[in-house]
Amino acid sequence: MKQSETSNGLWKSTGAILVHALVDGCKPRLVRTGLVAMVIDLLGCEILFAMGVSVELSHIASFSVAILIFTLNARATFPQFTQLDGAKGWPLYARLWILALLALLLRSGALSSLIMRGYWQPETALLVASLIGDATFLLGVVLYAAAGFETRDASVNRWPFIAIGIVAYTFVLKLIFMGYVNLIPEEAYYWNYAQHLDIGYLDHPPMVAWLIWLSTSIFGKSEFAVRLPAYLCWIIAAIFMARLTLNLCGGSAAYRSALLLAVLPIYFGLGFFMTPDAPLFAAWSSSLYFAERALIGQDRQAWRWVGVCLGLGMLSKYSVALLGAAIIIFLIIDRESRRWLLRREPYAAAIIAMILFSPVLLWNLRNGWISFAFQGSGRWSGSYHFGFHVLIGSILLLLTPTGLLGIVRVLLPGRTHGATRSSQTEAAKRQYLWTVILTIVPLSVFVVYSLINSPKLNWTAPVWLAAIPLLARDMAFSSDNGEGVWAKLNRRLWMPTIVALLFIHGGFFYYVSVGMPGAGPMFPERLFGEWRELANKVGQIEASVEAKSGSKPVIVGMDKNFISSELSFYLSADKDAFHNTGGVHFFGGRSLMWAIWFPRSAAVGRDVLMIDFNRKRLMSRRLAQHFESLGDVVVERLEFNGRVVGHFYWRVGHVYRG
Repeated sequence: MKQSETSNGLWKSTGAILVHALVDGCKPRLVRTGLVAMVIDLLGCEILFAMGVSVELSHIASFSVAILIFTLNARATFPQFTQLDGAKGWPLYARLWILALLALLLRSGALSSLIMRGYWQPETALLVASLIGDATFLLGVVLYAAAGFETRDASVNRWPFIAIGIVAYTFVLKLIFMGYVNLIPEEAYYWNYAQHLDIGYLDHPPMVAWLIWLSTSIFGKSEFAVRLPAYLCWIIAAIFMARLTLNLCGGSAAYRSALLLAVLPIYFGLGFFMTPDAPLFAAWSSSLYFAERALIGQDRQAWRWVGVCLGLGMLSKYSVALLGAAIIIFLIIDRESRRWLLRREPYAAAIIAMILFSPVLLWNLRNGWISFAFQGSGRWSGSYHFGFHVLIGSILLLLTPTGLLGIVRVLLPGRTHGATRSSQTEAAKRQYLWTVILTIVPLSVFVVYSLINSPKLNWTAPVWLAAIPLLARDMAFSSDNGEGVWAKLNRRLWMPTIVALLFIHGGFFYYVSVGMPGAGPMFPERLFGEWRELANKVGQIEASVEAKSGSKPVIVGMDKNFISSELSFYLSADKDAFHNTGGVHFFGGRSLMWAIWFPRSAAVGRDVLMIDFNRKRLMSRRLAQHFESLGDVVVERLEFNGRVVGHFYWRVGHVYRG
C-alpha cells in the first residue's frame, strides 16, 4: 500500500509540475509574442508556397522569420536575463534557438510524413506541420521559463521540468517517424516471424513475433504497426524504472531516470525499432523493480511478479537468464537476503518463470534443441577473436562517454552517492550492493565473451538498467553528492550531452528518411536502404520473368537474410511474397529461419530470381551447379525523387536442381 501511495505521489507531482509551468510560464507578454510569431509563421509558409517556393523551403523560411521576431522581443519577455547578463543576451538567444531547431526537426518530419506517407495536400500538410512545430517551440519556452531556465541555477528542482519536456519531445519525435522510416532488415525479419507464427524460432524466443502479429492484426501491415509494440514496451520500462528509482533515490531522481531512458542512444533505439530487445527491455526493467521490492523492500508478494517478469523475459530473449543468476548471487552474498533461501517464495518464482518459458522448451524438444545450440555452444565455439575493444566501443556508443563516466563513478566501491561507505546507513549499503551485483554479474559474462569473440552492439543494453537509479541521482548537485573534479565535470557535461543527443536522434531520423533540402536521404544499403523502391523494381522484374517462363520465380536475397526479409515485407505486387521468398541456404549458405520456412526441396524445378547488392556473388561459378542454365547479371538503379541513391544486381537461374 505504501509503495502504491508513493507512486501515486509521483504522478500527482508530475501533474503539479505541468500546472505550475502553465500558470507561471504563460506570462501575458510571452503569450502575445508567441501568438504573433505563430500567425507570421502560418501565413508566411502558405504565401511562400503559393508563390512557387518548394514545400521544404517554405516552412523553413517562414519558421525562421517567426523565431527571429520572437527572439528580438526575448529580452523584454524575459527581463531576468538583463539582470543576470547585463548587456549580453546570447545565453537567452542560444537557448531559444536550440528549442527552435528541435521544433523544426519535428515539424519537418511531420510535414514529410503527411505528404509522402499520408498523401495529404501540401497546403493542408503545411498548416498541420506548422502548428505542431509552433506548439512544440512555445510549450518548450513555457516549460523552461517556469523551470527558471533564464537563470544559471543547476539545482535539483529544475530537473523535473527538463525531464518532462524532453521525454514528451522524444515521444512525439518517435511517433512522427515510426511510420515513415523504412523497416531495418531485423524488423522485417521479425515481421516474417509473425507471418510464420510459432512458439519458438531458431535464433530467438517467440515474444517479438507474438507482439508484431497482435499489432499488425489490429492496425494492418505497416511500419507503424510493426514498431508500435516497441514504443509501448519503452513506456512500460520507463514506468518501472521511474518507480524503481523512486524507491531507491527519491522523486527528483525518478524524473531523471525517465530522461536517461529517453535520450541515451540504446534506450532511445529500443523504444523505436522492434526487435527482441524491446520486450526484453520491458521485462528486465519490471524484473528489477519487483526484485528490489522482494530483496530490499522485503515484500513477499513481489516474488511472484519476479517470476512472471523473468518468464516473460525468457520468452523475449535468453539473456534475461543472466539477471536471474545475478538475483541468486545477491541472495547468497547478502546476509539479510539469505533467509529467503529457506522460504518457498523464490522457488515459486522460479517455477512460474519456467511455466511461462515452457513453450520454448517444447519447441526446442521437437526441433533437436537447435535454438539453445545456436545461442549457446554456437556463440562460444569456433575461431577465437579478441573483441574486448569492440565491447568498450559499443558501451561508449550506447551510453555516451558522459553516461559511462557517470556509471563508473556510482559503481566505484570507495564512494556511493557522494558519501563514504563507512558513513552510510546499512540500508544504503544493501542498495549499493544490490546495484553492483545486478550490474556486474551480467556484464562479466559479456566481458569474458569479448575476450574470445566480438560481441554485438546491443548486448549490454539491459545490463546498465540496474545502475540507472544511482546514475540519475548523481546527475544533479545536492549536499550529499561528492564534489570532486570528476563529479563536477560529469554533472556539467550532462546538459550539453542531452542537447546533442536530441539533435542527433532527430537529425538522424530526418536524414535517413527525408534528407536535407535539395538533396536526397542517406541510404546505407545494408541498413536503411530504400527498400520500398527496391521492392517495386524487383516486383517489375518478377512479373517480367513470370511472363516469359509462365510461372512465378522464387525470389532469393543473396546475403544472409536482409534482402529476403525486406522484399517479403515491401513486395506489394506479390501478396504472398513471404511464402515465395528464400535465402542463400539454397546454395549452401546460412539464412537462419528462411531455411526452415522455405526448404530447398520446395524450390526444385522452379526458376530463381537472385537479388544482391554485391555483383561478385552473382558472378560466382558455383551457382551453375544448382541450375540447368543461368541468365546474365543485370544492374538496376535505385532512385528517390528522381535522384539516384544506389544500385542493385539481379540474375535468373533457370530450373533449380537443389
